[in-house]
Amino acid sequence: MTQLASAESAWPLVGTKLSLPRARAEIVERPRLLGTLDRLADTELTLLSAPAGSGKTVLVGSWCRSRPDLATAWITLDPGDNDPARLWTSIATAVERVRPGIGRGTVERLQRLGSVVTAAVDELLNAMWAAGEPIVIVLDDLHVLGDEEALASLQHAVERLPGRARMIALTRADPPIRLGRLRARKALGEIRARELAFTPDEARELMVVQEGIPLDDDDMTLLLDRSEGWAAGLYLAALWLREQADPKAGLREFSGDHRHVAEYLSGEVIDGLDDDTRGFLLQTSVLTTLSGPLCDAVLRTRESGARLAALARANLFLIPIDARGEWYRHHHLFRDLLRMELDRTEPELVGELHRRAAAWCSEHGLAEEALEHAAAAGDDRVVAELLVASHRELLRSGREATLLRWVERIGTPALVNAPELCAAGAIASGLLCRSPSERANLLSLADRSVRERPERLTPYVAATMGLARGAWIDGDAGVAVANARLAADMGRRGADEIAVPALAALAFALYVIGELDEARGVAEEALARPEANARPHGLAYALATVALLDLELGRPHAAETRARRALDVAEAAKLTGSWSSGLPHTAHGAALLALGEMAGGEREAERGELTRRSPEPTVEHVHALLVLAEARIARRRLTAAARDLEQAAEGLAALADAGRLPAYAHALEQRLTEAWTAAPALVEEPSPSELAVLRLLATELTQREIGAELYLSLNTVKTHTRGIYRKLGASSREDAVARAEALGLIERDDGVRER
Repeated sequence: MTQLASAESAWPLVGTKLSLPRARAEIVERPRLLGTLDRLADTELTLLSAPAGSGKTVLVGSWCRSRPDLATAWITLDPGDNDPARLWTSIATAVERVRPGIGRGTVERLQRLGSVVTAAVDELLNAMWAAGEPIVIVLDDLHVLGDEEALASLQHAVERLPGRARMIALTRADPPIRLGRLRARKALGEIRARELAFTPDEARELMVVQEGIPLDDDDMTLLLDRSEGWAAGLYLAALWLREQADPKAGLREFSGDHRHVAEYLSGEVIDGLDDDTRGFLLQTSVLTTLSGPLCDAVLRTRESGARLAALARANLFLIPIDARGEWYRHHHLFRDLLRMELDRTEPELVGELHRRAAAWCSEHGLAEEALEHAAAAGDDRVVAELLVASHRELLRSGREATLLRWVERIGTPALVNAPELCAAGAIASGLLCRSPSERANLLSLADRSVRERPERLTPYVAATMGLARGAWIDGDAGVAVANARLAADMGRRGADEIAVPALAALAFALYVIGELDEARGVAEEALARPEANARPHGLAYALATVALLDLELGRPHAAETRARRALDVAEAAKLTGSWSSGLPHTAHGAALLALGEMAGGEREAERGELTRRSPEPTVEHVHALLVLAEARIARRRLTAAARDLEQAAEGLAALADAGRLPAYAHALEQRLTEAWTAAPALVEEPSPSELAVLRLLATELTQREIGAELYLSLNTVKTHTRGIYRKLGASSREDAVARAEALGLIERDDGVRER
C-alpha cells in the first residue's frame, strides 16, 4: 500500500475526510428512509438535496452501518476539492481503502504533473468494472463544489459508472450538473427535504423516548408545525428544552421557520453556555476541522484534546471524524451560528485566530489549509509567502489547478513581489490548456516583478520564466527559441528541476524554425542528463522531437521506435491524454504514415491534435493540425482534411513567426487540390435512406447490426448497400466509404476528436 500512503501524505488531513461519521447513541433509526435508499440501489446517482441540518449525513451514515456487506467509500468534501485533481485523489483513495487495488493507479496518475483528470477518472471506473464487486461512493457536502471542471468530472463519472457501483451525493443545493438527463435515463434517485422531514413518530422517539422531555401529542404537533420536521431544529430544540424547568412553556416560545430558528438558537443556545465553554466554541468556529494541538495553538490554551472529547460526549454538535477521536468538526449549522455570534461579539479577534491557524497549519505541512486561513485573515502578504513555499510541491503533485486558483486569488500587488508565482502560474495555465492570453498576462506580471524587485531574479525564477515562454509557442517561434535557450542555460547552471523540460522545449522550437542539427543535439542532451528519467514531461517531449528529426532524415523505423518510447514514458508516468503526451502522439502518427500504416497514423494524429488543442492559436496546435491533415489526405478523407487545413491557416494568420509551418501548410494544400482533382465522380446522388446506411458502413457494425440500429431488415440493408456501390462506382465497403469521405458525403467520427 505504498502508493496509498504517498497519497495521504500529500494531504495530511485526507484520513479525516474519508471516514464514515461516527454513530451517536441518540440517533433515531428511520426505517422508512433506509428502505428508500435500498429501493434506489439501481440508480447510478442517489441525490439527497435538502437544507443544512436536514439529517442527510446521519441518515446515510446509519444506512451504511446497517449494510456492512457493502463496501462504502466515504468522502466529506471541502472547498479544497474544487481542484479536480485533489477531488479525485480523495475519491480514489477512499475507494482503495475499501477495495484494495482499485484506486491505486488513479492516485498515482493524479500525483503526476499535468495529468488529465478525465483520463484518471476513466482509469478508476475501468478498475471498478474489472473488479466486478459492488461499491458505494458517498460524497458528503457536495454543495461546496463550484468549480466547473470538478463538477464536469463528476458528471462524466456518474454517466459511466459500472453496473455494480453507485454514487450517493449529499448536498444543500442541487449541483449544476445535468440532472434532467439523468432523470430521463432513470439513473437518478432523489431524496428531498420533504422526505427527510421527521414524522410525528420519529420526532416523538427523539424528544420523548430518547431525551425524556415530557411532551404530549399536542406539544409534538406544535413542535413539528414550527420546525417543519427539520432534523437539526429538532435536535437543537431538544438540547435547549431538556435544560428548561418547564419544557412545555419553553416550547411555546420556540420560533418558526428555519431563519428564525437559527436566530433564536444563536441567542438562546450559545448564550446559555458557561463562559469558558462558550468562548472555546466561538473561537474554534474559525476552524473547519479541529484537533487538540490545533486548538491549543489557535486559542493559546492547553488540554484542548480532552475538552473536545468532553464536548463531543455532551452532544454539543461536535462530530468526531476519525477513528482515534483526535479530529472533530462542528455541526455545519452550529458552526454557522457560532461564527455569527463571534462576528457580533469579537469581530477584531477573527483575523488573529485565522493567522494563528495559518501558522500552525504551515508548520505541520498543511499548505492548502494554511492558505485558506491566511486568506480569511485578509493577509495577502502571508498568502503569497505560503504559496511561494509550496508552489513547487503543488506542481509536482499534479495540483496545478489549486496553484493557479491561488495565484489568481492573491491579486496583483502580492504577485508583483513574487515573480516565481507568476512564472509557475503561467506553467500551470499551460498544462491546463488555458488561454495563451492568461499565460501572457502572468508573464507580464513576472517581468514587472523582476524590474521592480531585481533581487528576486534567481536562476530558478529566470529558468521558470524562460520555460513558460519557450514551451508554448504562442506567436513567434524565434522568440520561443530565445526564451527556451535562456531556460536551458539556467538549467545547465544548476536549476536541475527545469533543465530537461527546458532543453526539450528548445529542441522542438529549433525543429520548428529549421535548425535541425542543433535541435537534435539539444534533444540528445536532454535525454542524456542523469535526472531525465525523473522528468517524464521533458523526457517524452525530447524523444518525440528526435522522432520528428528522424523523419526528416528519411528514417521512419527509427522515428516510430522513438515516438513509441515517448508514449511509453508518458503512459508509465500516468500522462496519457495530458498536454505533455500530445507531441509524442503527433510524432507517432507521422511515423506510422511514413511507414504506410495510414489508419494508425490518422488515429495517432487525432490524439495529438486533441491534446495540443488551444483556445487561441499556437504553433503546437497548428503543427498537430497539419500532421492530421496529411494523414487524412493520405486516407482520402478530403473534406475532413480541408477543414483541418482551414483551421491551421487561421492559426498561421494569427502567428507572427511559425517557422517552417507555412511552407508545410502550402505543400499540403497543393496535395489536397491534387487529391480533389483525382477524386472519383459521383455517378448518382444516394437517397436519404442510403446515406443513413452509408454512414454506418463507415463503422465496424455488421449489416445485421446496421439494420437493428436503423430498424431495417437485413435484406433492406443489403439492397441499400448495392445501391450505394452503384451510385459511388465502388466495388467494396471500404472503397465505398473512402469515396464517400472524399466526396464529403459522410464524415467518420472515430471518437478521438470529442471536445
